[in-house]
Amino acid sequence: MAWWNIGIAAVGLVVNVAGQQKAKKAAKQDAAFEAEQRRKAAALSRATGQRHAIEERRQARLVESALQARAGGGGLDPTIVDLQSDIAGEGEYRALSALYEGNEGALGMEAAADSTLRGARARARAADYQTAGTILEFGSSLYGGLNTRYSGRGPAAKS
Repeated sequence: MAWWNIGIAAVGLVVNVAGQQKAKKAAKQDAAFEAEQRRKAAALSRATGQRHAIEERRQARLVESALQARAGGGGLDPTIVDLQSDIAGEGEYRALSALYEGNEGALGMEAAADSTLRGARARARAADYQTAGTILEFGSSLYGGLNTRYSGRGPAAKS
């Protein structure tokens, strides 16, 4: 194995390792960006659910108010009281459902963000192992080439 071959192989090793590390860094940055976008979407989902809950409660109050107006202020009539209770209950049910839906959507998005980051960490570890393998492979081939050349057992030793 000529010394210039060793030099070229060493340069190739450095370029290969540098490329693997840059790819690892870029993948981590991409995953962090994607996770951040998912977390923002989760916050938006919660906010949307809260806004819908507020609207459902407002609608229930409007219907109760309209019922009171039609009853001519007779809010003590048992039928009116029962209707108001039903309206309030339905409004609260809808409000809580909107909160639940917003929160469930957010939890799913947050889980996806966490999964994205876990995957990036796993890929980063794999890149580190690949880099170590590349270095060991280079060392092994260098050792094999030098050992063959200088041990007196290879074709280069006869020249």
